[in-house]
Amino acid sequence: MSKTIVIKDIKNYSQKIVDGSLILTPKMTVVSEKEMKGLCFTNSNVMSCEITNGESLITNKKKFRGILVDVWKSMPSQKIVQATTFNVKLGNQKGDKGYNWCSDVNMSFQSKDANGTMREIIHMVKKNKYNMELDIKLETNEIIRFSI
Repeated sequence: MSKTIVIKDIKNYSQKIVDGSLILTPKMTVVSEKEMKGLCFTNSNVMSCEITNGESLITNKKKFRGILVDVWKSMPSQKIVQATTFNVKLGNQKGDKGYNWCSDVNMSFQSKDANGTMREIIHMVKKNKYNMELDIKLETNEIIRFSI
């Protein structure tokens, strides 16, 4: 065999040889909350997410909005309204200044981009004293892990 295989950014992978095969596993960078706030989540992908209240699963979805809605569903409406950084209105206000109706939480809210939604997820997880394990593949292909 004389073919050359080129792997870009090999430093982002751990390497091992098993039964004569090279196995590359993406390295994960563990980030702090402060570092999370400085990252860009545009065009990123949630690889895994697990949010629990210590006893039961709140969510394991892989989309920022779905994760946030599941966290909100675990909370009383009054607590959401008091604590959220989103613009929210109780009741169906669909179409009113960009509000989206969410029947799961019986309120309307104005969406934010991936960065704003990620900040809200962290905020609500901390507010409720939930546990979160989150692995995200950024647009740069770097894989990060964040835990609360």
